[in-house]
Amino acid sequence: MTPLITIGITSFNAERHIARAISSAIAQSWVPLEIVVVDDRSSDQTFELVEQIAKEHPQLRLFRQSHNSGVAAARNRIIAEARGDFLTFFDDDDVSDPDRVATQYRRIVEYEGQFPERVPVVCHTARRQIARDGTERIERTMGCSQEKEAPHGLAVAGRLLWGEPVEDGYGAVATCSQMARTSTYIELGGFDPIFRRSEDMEFCVRAARAGGHFIGIAEPLVTQTLTYSFDKSLEKELHYKLQVIDKHQSAFKNKEHYRFSREWIKIKYLWLRGDRFAFIRKLVMSAIAHPLLTWSRLWYALPQLDSNRSFSLFHRK
Repeated sequence: MTPLITIGITSFNAERHIARAISSAIAQSWVPLEIVVVDDRSSDQTFELVEQIAKEHPQLRLFRQSHNSGVAAARNRIIAEARGDFLTFFDDDDVSDPDRVATQYRRIVEYEGQFPERVPVVCHTARRQIARDGTERIERTMGCSQEKEAPHGLAVAGRLLWGEPVEDGYGAVATCSQMARTSTYIELGGFDPIFRRSEDMEFCVRAARAGGHFIGIAEPLVTQTLTYSFDKSLEKELHYKLQVIDKHQSAFKNKEHYRFSREWIKIKYLWLRGDRFAFIRKLVMSAIAHPLLTWSRLWYALPQLDSNRSFSLFHRK
């Protein structure tokens, strides 16, 4: 029997683009399909707009949070309401290829078939990113090779937390391009509502530490228009990235490694902010205090230079 798949969309003050995101969900080639939209107490007309769309599309169910509680909590509501065997997340300002859901489903079940017992499998696709100046780039994801076992387990946790090199492990793991079995989200406890940013990174670290496998699709099946908003500021990103490191302190090799990784995140955000003088000063100080860790981390970061540059533009006014 063909399984029901749930598309989950969280929304907040998205009246300008939510209809486009929902249209790309409705246009998916996969059948049967349901769409669950959870509005995080928008102060504009987002909820009312989606209400009108839902009247014409019975496969769409709309829910409203009792108060603004952040994207992680809204995604947990989607997990709780989902009726599908599989769950994929769309962002309220992105557009997905019509075959995205079908392609990710096939990738997951084909990969699962390689194992006698079910393992947690999380699938992401590459994304086409359109900057504010109209330029485009492709944001890769990890695990795209179909010739070998996907990145998994503690190796992926190390890749995400401190940049440890992993074969076939470079690329983003953003929730806006993610799919997994609904049971996988439930077993892992969903998203941590403490995190209003970096909730996708924290979820993936937790999934990796639980033995999760991360498979990818090299084709960019999501088109993301990069727009700045206050909740996407570099300051907020830094705050929550440090919280992820603190939450998973036990994953680090020792206390020095943990403390260095916290300081490295601060150094990285000086570069992302464009403060080159402060960046170089902190980098030199780090190299004196932790020469091996600093230069190895700098070397690990080189393949991510283009991705980090795009991230910086996304989170700066």
